[in-house]
Amino acid sequence: ALSHLVQGVGLVPCAQPPHKNNKNILPFELRATMLEAALAPLPWLRCNRLEALRDGPSYTWDTLQAYRAAEPDTDFYFLLGSPDFALLPTWRRGLELPRVCHFVVVPRGDLTPQQFTDMTRTLWPAARPHPSPLPGGLCMALPGGGLAHFLPLPWLDVSSSRIRELWLAGRSVDYLMPEAALNLLQTHRQSIAACWQET
Repeated sequence: ALSHLVQGVGLVPCAQPPHKNNKNILPFELRATMLEAALAPLPWLRCNRLEALRDGPSYTWDTLQAYRAAEPDTDFYFLLGSPDFALLPTWRRGLELPRVCHFVVVPRGDLTPQQFTDMTRTLWPAARPHPSPLPGGLCMALPGGGLAHFLPLPWLDVSSSRIRELWLAGRSVDYLMPEAALNLLQTHRQSIAACWQET
């Protein structure tokens, strides 16, 4: 993996998702607290509350600009699934993101290396193959200076909507969440259930 290049992974809860009705999502503070509880045993993963410090919708472009302003000498890698990678043209300044970060694209489903290459060239026709730091890896150089790394990982068919569905139905999600996060679900059961039942 890219572990020899990466100092840690920051997970950024979205403060105000621009594509969702904010009244139907849990309050930022609760989501961030649950994430911190889940990550406590994993020191290389950390929750970053950066987006809560800004007003207005939470756009990836703005978040990455804030990261770069705080750590101008750091190379940032933005980890995302292949469906979101394909949707970058619909994001605010999505096709300009290679100016501020590199991508690590994890396939969801059976995306092949050739399909990743074709997808990348559809998004950026000037994209070209680039030597990968990973043995047998695939990398594309993008306009703006960023790189897109293809990182095939085992696909786990788990989603937040599935966890919500199971939890609301009273079924066990113990195997899907760390105990500390489950405890917070139980502590805030009434308000969480009210919110999730509206989504």
